[in-house]
Amino acid sequence: MKKILFAVLIALFPITVSWASVQWEKQGNFYFLAKNDRSSFSGAGAGGNKFGTKYVKYEGVDFLVRGQEGWKDYGRVDLTGDNLFSLPIKPGVKIEELHFLAGGNYGNSYKNDKLLSLYGDNYFYAVLTVIFSYENGTYKSRSVPVFWDWFHLGQREWAKDGARIKNVGNNPVRKDCSMYHISFSNPLPEEPLKDIIITDSWISDFPFSEVFAITIKSGDTFASAAKEDKQYPISVNSVAKQTPDTKTEWLFDKGFDGWISGSSQNWDANVDWQADAYQRKGVVSIPACNWGGDKFSWIEKKISLPNWGSIKLQFLRHSLVYSELVKRWSDGLLKVIIMAPGANDVVYEKVYSADWQLESADISRYAGKVVVVRFENHAGGNVSLSETTSPLCDGEDALVDDIKLIGVK
Repeated sequence: MKKILFAVLIALFPITVSWASVQWEKQGNFYFLAKNDRSSFSGAGAGGNKFGTKYVKYEGVDFLVRGQEGWKDYGRVDLTGDNLFSLPIKPGVKIEELHFLAGGNYGNSYKNDKLLSLYGDNYFYAVLTVIFSYENGTYKSRSVPVFWDWFHLGQREWAKDGARIKNVGNNPVRKDCSMYHISFSNPLPEEPLKDIIITDSWISDFPFSEVFAITIKSGDTFASAAKEDKQYPISVNSVAKQTPDTKTEWLFDKGFDGWISGSSQNWDANVDWQADAYQRKGVVSIPACNWGGDKFSWIEKKISLPNWGSIKLQFLRHSLVYSELVKRWSDGLLKVIIMAPGANDVVYEKVYSADWQLESADISRYAGKVVVVRFENHAGGNVSLSETTSPLCDGEDALVDDIKLIGVK
């Protein structure tokens, strides 16, 4: 029966196979799945990559957490939906252990487990499973539960039948969440393998775990490069150190145009630049959420304002997504704040639910001064995207484009 079930899984659900340009790095009997491109870690990471080295060590196991310098996020194995990820191993290889560096993400929803509704709407746990498929036609599977936020289990672990998960500290991807070292021992280490499949949770459910590093232990030899660690400079993200900008417009066509992003301490989402959105080229998306406390984000820039007789700060604004449930755009509370010595002035504050619209704020009283201009977004909390989502945290992002100074000299 188990063989039939495994065959059905393979036949019905998509497998993410990463053979193109796949590389492993190696040291001793350990192989590290590389991040030279997106072929394996195809899912964008949940947060900015804050590690200063290419490799980190947890419990004596090295994990490759950074690849190309251009990767600003961690990158993760794509386990969304019903995806099955096939580990890129050479057929016939013998493997002793698998080690994952992971965090939890969306967990089993209250629709499937009413008791979990005591902890919130959608974020609880997932079950991460590894299926060892052998060349002799047999297979074995092992699983662990992966917890998300709010449980705050501390330095605890769970283990059963060769599968183990241990909390190894704070997760730098998601604030107030945990980092996990997950290990699976191969039930039949002397049997040559045909494949190793990774999946999580249940058929047709939504949860997925965030696996952003994989290390395997094997006495066999297959194509790999030598382990080579690297240091990465920690970027300075402080508006205080900026040279005042003398430009009068920022179109965001190719990026953030020098604007610096940030967020409140209780918020893990990053400000995002999108190449295009709603028929506009180059757009900044500033997220927010009001579930479990006000979670807000911002972009800001130090600007030397021209000495004009009058100045308006003009910009385009758009809601993130349209709700078919209530036939409205999602809403967010966007503030524009002017910060200067002795001033923290909110010059614009508006809950917004609409298509692109030109907005403005009068900042004439700061003409000729050096100020910090901040666009800070908070949740509106009135629009649900579906029957199972919360209006306090759904699509509250403010899309902003074409910030300009308009005035009369």
